[in-house]
Amino acid sequence: MRAWLALFSAIVCEVAGTLALKIFGIHSPVLALLVTGLAITVSYVLLSLAFRKIPVAVAFAIWEALGLALITVLGVALLGEHLSPVQWTALGGLLLGARMLHLGSALPDPSQVPDASGFLSPSRRTDKSRKL
Repeated sequence: MRAWLALFSAIVCEVAGTLALKIFGIHSPVLALLVTGLAITVSYVLLSLAFRKIPVAVAFAIWEALGLALITVLGVALLGEHLSPVQWTALGGLLLGARMLHLGSALPDPSQVPDASGFLSPSRRTDKSRKL
């Protein structure tokens, strides 16, 4: 649970840093640099904490996909940016891909699934003492 909290907090920091770059960047580049740098640094620290319990491929995909989706939606809602139907579809595909990675990580490792007898079959055993 803590890993997921760290991951979602990392996403919030990434989004805040990216939006700060856009919002403050025009009028106050120094403030944009400071806020963005701090937010992105905290985001990476939190992401590294999430990596302790969540597989890297899953955590990174969710971090990127949700971060991009939130930045895009907030850009439309707060900054008046516009997306074409193709761009919205691509964004949906990105989120679907992240979800599929997450679902795939819940599947058991086929090499560790016992056969009908309850034992690992010889082709599935890993014998580290055997020389190739």
